[in-house]
Amino acid sequence: MLLFSSPVLQSALYGTGDFSVHILYRLIRTIDKGNIYYTFDPKERGTLKKWSVLLVLLGLLVISFPSLQALYYDWQQTRVLDELEQLQTGLSQLNHTFERGMENDHSDQKRTLKTATVKPSTSPGTLGIISIPVIDVRLPILEGATQENMKFAAAHLVETAAIGQSGNAAIAAHRAHRKGRLFNRLGELQIGDSVEITLADQTAFHYKIDRISVVEPSDVSVLEDPGLGQVLTLITCDPLIDATHRLIIRAVKVNS
Repeated sequence: MLLFSSPVLQSALYGTGDFSVHILYRLIRTIDKGNIYYTFDPKERGTLKKWSVLLVLLGLLVISFPSLQALYYDWQQTRVLDELEQLQTGLSQLNHTFERGMENDHSDQKRTLKTATVKPSTSPGTLGIISIPVIDVRLPILEGATQENMKFAAAHLVETAAIGQSGNAAIAAHRAHRKGRLFNRLGELQIGDSVEITLADQTAFHYKIDRISVVEPSDVSVLEDPGLGQVLTLITCDPLIDATHRLIIRAVKVNS
């Protein structure tokens, strides 16, 4: 049995002021019949256990943070989509009610109601939904390519044409690392694939991809109006890891 109980040795070890030496001394083991015992007293053992649990919990939190962050952004994305869908459903019901009411009104009232437009109330900056069926993309579109907007949605660049108007409307989104998030699968698109946009007032626009390119981040020519009517330009980072360029998907509006 090995014991370090000498008062002289204890005094020497504690007197050094070296914390590591002190810890080493406290961890000196007593070996008896093949069993190992530690010299911590019960109070010290309880403190060490608490710190061990805290360190384990902290490590788990650090490891799981990216996944928790992605879940939070997915929740925000779903919330905005649900809000838009509820607004669109309410708009349809309201328009249907107006149409039924017009059947019983006088002719002058009918003419007045027919020209009335119902405006749904959306969250500030919420434009609509972009859908790309071939890669299972369905994202809310927010106004302004801010860092906060692009955490969970696609963003319309305010410097470009409005969606549904003549010119080049640009929409950007991050190319998240997790498959299926945001514009992660944009690189799978091919010329001829369809892109759909539905605004908050249920106005729908259909586009066909006619050009795919990879450009330098400083190349702003992709935002210029190519003179093809209503054009939609989708922008994301490329390649997926350590992005150095921009993947550009251009689509032209077609008649639905």
